[in-house]
Amino acid sequence: MFNCPKCGSPRVHRSRSRGFWERTRKNFTQERLHRCHGCGWRGWGPVTSEAAGPEGGTDAARPAQILEAIDIGASKTKSRDAE
Repeated sequence: MFNCPKCGSPRVHRSRSRGFWERTRKNFTQERLHRCHGCGWRGWGPVTSEAAGPEGGTDAARPAQILEAIDIGASKTKSRDAE
């Protein structure tokens, strides 16, 4: 994430595109719309990852743990059905 070019605030978040021209530009460029919650600035900036965790990486281990628990539960159900 980057700081606001107008006020320098780090409270810059992605913004939805409004209208035909903004959607068209979004489809043809690597830039995305952003909004500053500090001063209200809205404009184009580099692609940022909303899913990044506090360390800057995504939490890739969490979904695997959930799926592992489902697999374990399913295998226990199958073994009970076989008895």
